[in-house]
Amino acid sequence: MCISNKIGPPVEGEDFFGREKEICKANRLLDRNHSLLLSAPRRIGKSSLAKRLIEEKKRQGWKCVYIDLEETTTEDGFLRLVIEAFKKNGVWKQFAEGMSKGLTSVLDRIEKVSLGPVDFNLGKREEQEDLYKNLKELIKHDEDTFIVVDELTLFLGLLNKNEKGVEKVAFILNWLRSLRQVSQTKVRWLFCGSVGLRNFTSTINLGYTINDLTEFGLDELTHEEAVGLLTGLCKSEDMDMSCELVDYTLDKLHWNIPYFIQVIFSKLAEEYDGEITGENIDMAYNKLCSENYLSTWSERLTEYREYEVPARQILKSLSTQPTGMEREAMMNILMTGQEVSKIEEVDYILSKVLEMLENDGYILKKESVRTFRSPLLRDYWYNKFVQ
Repeated sequence: MCISNKIGPPVEGEDFFGREKEICKANRLLDRNHSLLLSAPRRIGKSSLAKRLIEEKKRQGWKCVYIDLEETTTEDGFLRLVIEAFKKNGVWKQFAEGMSKGLTSVLDRIEKVSLGPVDFNLGKREEQEDLYKNLKELIKHDEDTFIVVDELTLFLGLLNKNEKGVEKVAFILNWLRSLRQVSQTKVRWLFCGSVGLRNFTSTINLGYTINDLTEFGLDELTHEEAVGLLTGLCKSEDMDMSCELVDYTLDKLHWNIPYFIQVIFSKLAEEYDGEITGENIDMAYNKLCSENYLSTWSERLTEYREYEVPARQILKSLSTQPTGMEREAMMNILMTGQEVSKIEEVDYILSKVLEMLENDGYILKKESVRTFRSPLLRDYWYNKFVQ
C-alpha cells in the first residue's frame, strides 16, 4: 500500500484510506432516497468522503455533480457554478418540441455561460423568482443523480453579510429545499462543509429549510484505520517506524482525524534521518503547536458572528485548563464586567456558544466538564493566544 501525503486538498483514488463503514452507510441511505447533511468538524475528511461516494455512484451508473461553493462569494457566482456543473454532467433536460419560451430562453443563456458573462437579471425579485423556477423545471428528476454541494455554509455566511443578506440566504435555502421536495425525484443531495450548516441556520432562524435532510456523522478514524494510515504514509516514504511509536504518535494526537495524522507525519518526514524516536515525535508535535497548520480553526470563528467573542473567551480559558472546566466557571468568565441583570442573556449566549463549539469539534463534554477535543488544538490555542 502506497499513500501520498496530501495535506489540505481532498484525497481521491488510491490516496483515500479507510472509512469503509461510513461509505457503506452513506450508500445505503442514498439508495433509499435520502438526501444527506454531512455533519462533522472541519479537517476531518468530509470532502474526501464525498468524492469517494461520487466515484462509487458513477460506477453504478448514476449521474454525479460536485459543486464547490468556496469558489464564489456572490449569488451570481452561485448560479454560474450550479448551471455550469449541471450542464457539464447532463442534469438539464434537452431542448424539446413545444418547450415553453421561458425555458428555451434559460437554456439559451446556459449555452452562453461557457462563452462569457451572461446577464441573469437578478435585480428584480420577480425576475429572480422566475429564473429559479425555470431552473428547477429544467432538472431531470427521473434519473439516478447524486449532487454534492461543498462549503454551502461558507458561501451563505458571506452572502449573509451583504444588504438583505438573510433574505437572500433564505431564498437559496428554500429553493434548494424545493428541489428536494419534487415528487418521486431520483435526485439525491449531499451538503457538506467546514462550518456547521445546522449551527448557521439556527442562528438566523432558518433551521426548517434543512429539516428534511438526514444527518450523517463523521468522526475520527478507528484505531485500526489510524494505524493503517500512518503506517501507509511511512511506507510511501520508505520511513521505518515501529508499531510502538505508531501507537505513541496516535496516543499523543488523541483525536485521530486524517489531517492531524498527515501534518505530524509531514514534520517527521522533514527531519527523517533513517530513524524515528519518541523525541522526534515530541519535537514534531511541538512544531505543529507553533505553526500555521491549525490557523483555520481560529479563522473560521468569524462565522460565529455575534458569538465569536464569547467563543474565543471560552476557548482561551479552556486552553489553560487541560483537565477542563465546568459550566459555572465559564459563566463567570462571560459575566466578568457585566451587570447582574444580564445574567439570563449571558446564560443563553453561553448555551449557544457551547453547542456550536461542540458541533464544530472544538470541544467535547464529559459529564459536567468540557475540554478541548484535541490536545493538539488545545496546545496550539495556548501557544497562539495565551503565551
